[in-house]
Amino acid sequence: MLSKAFSWLSQGFELFKQAGFIFVFQTLFIFLTIVVSYLMKIFVLSVFLYVIQLLLTAGVFISFDNVKKSKKITFDNLFDGFSNNLSNLITLSIIFLLCSLVVSYFLVQFVNINDVATSFKHIDSKNYAPISFIMLVDIVVNFVLMLAIPFVAIQKLNVFKAIKESIIVCVKNLIPLIFLLIIYFVLAILATFSIIGWLVLFPVLIGSIYTIFKENYSM
Repeated sequence: MLSKAFSWLSQGFELFKQAGFIFVFQTLFIFLTIVVSYLMKIFVLSVFLYVIQLLLTAGVFISFDNVKKSKKITFDNLFDGFSNNLSNLITLSIIFLLCSLVVSYFLVQFVNINDVATSFKHIDSKNYAPISFIMLVDIVVNFVLMLAIPFVAIQKLNVFKAIKESIIVCVKNLIPLIFLLIIYFVLAILATFSIIGWLVLFPVLIGSIYTIFKENYSM
């Protein structure tokens, strides 16, 4: 099971290496939109940029699909999400956003944001369990939705069919996916020491998720 998780990750890295600089620049552009969205004080514009970020992420998945098919890719492939099943990708991004808002709502029931900014030591110990559970659910939901992106952008399913297929894949591969998420977590900690680390890690993670999709999707 652990070997399967490493296999997905290594295959994602091998795909990444075939167009490494392009994937890095695509990732940098996505990160810039994230920074801008955080700086925005207008809610509507922040939501708009959130949707754009998912469409760009879909473009990265499509880029990996092109690499897998031995097609040449360019930086412009980042924007392919705008022309591949656009309405369903927008719907998926809204579902992403709603899930994020729900998680945030439940977290603030147990956490004072000022306490988190100061120190986790100020969080009441009795809240550790519910906070951990909420964060775990958030990770699982986000992974399911992230895996749904290639089903929408590449296989061109409607959003709810894509989410269903994603859930099926996750259930079928539950144990290796748990190992993969643990590996993701460790690598994320290491990547945090340098922004360059995330410029490589993010596309590699997308590549590994694409590999999972490619191995398990049904026509």
